[in-house]
Amino acid sequence: MTEEASKLLVFGSVNQDIVLRVSEFPEPGETVTALTVSRATGGKGANQAAAAALQGTVTRMIGAIGDDSGGAEARASLESAGVDTAQLWVCPDVGTGTAYINVRTDGENTIVVESGANAELSGQTPGDDVFAGAGWLLLSLEVPEGEALRFAARAKGRGVKVALNASPTLAEPLTEGLVDLLIVNEVEISGLAGFGWEQTADLATAVGVDSVVVTRGGAGVHLYRRGQPVLHVPAEPAKVVDTTGCGDAFAGVMVAALARGAGYQDALSQATGFAGRAAEHPGAMAAYFQISPTAGQ
Repeated sequence: MTEEASKLLVFGSVNQDIVLRVSEFPEPGETVTALTVSRATGGKGANQAAAAALQGTVTRMIGAIGDDSGGAEARASLESAGVDTAQLWVCPDVGTGTAYINVRTDGENTIVVESGANAELSGQTPGDDVFAGAGWLLLSLEVPEGEALRFAARAKGRGVKVALNASPTLAEPLTEGLVDLLIVNEVEISGLAGFGWEQTADLATAVGVDSVVVTRGGAGVHLYRRGQPVLHVPAEPAKVVDTTGCGDAFAGVMVAALARGAGYQDALSQATGFAGRAAEHPGAMAAYFQISPTAGQ
């Protein structure tokens, strides 16, 4: 597969992450003191694009940022990872989205997102020439859901395969045949399917897609493909420091591998390994740079 034919499009959010490291998450009505506070570029779309580009995949980010320092830093971070940011729209009236992330000492996290410019993406999507040479489109849902799904339909019409990381969870059922690959965690698939991931071997048919990947953290991942046996790929052992952005890392690396022509099992192995290594370092995108041999090249 040529480099141009392996191009990946990522449609999703771009945020500035404010990360507070805490000994314990606060209970309702409780105040806790942060151990440290830091800022970095994040957002599901930006994280996925950076992870993909750091694998050597030609990657273009489609999203929105504010005309502010957070937006400028986000563009610079993405470009440092090798992401094409030509379709990163600058919203003049709304600031860059912000994610407030509490990270506990065992690596678990809670996240609250203020959408900012991400919510203004409607009506700002590029023309169909953006699909030229693209093999896959990866979507996530920290942007307006309707706009994301309309963009997916346009991609399908141009012969581009569509992967959806349905996080946050979809508000409406998927249109049959719109999505080729659905990437979700255990909670998200229960919301979409109406039952637990383990209750049927034909999960892909149940949610109207060709393939479903269910991520289960330390328990690994399960792949469901229509008419094929369920495949389980175990997680690699990791000394967990911070799980922030591990799901984004997984999605970005998996779809990047598929765009480069890898099979599903190989793509799953690459993604599981990368996400596990990312968990051993603090931060989301910052961790990707630390574990990627192409960083800075």
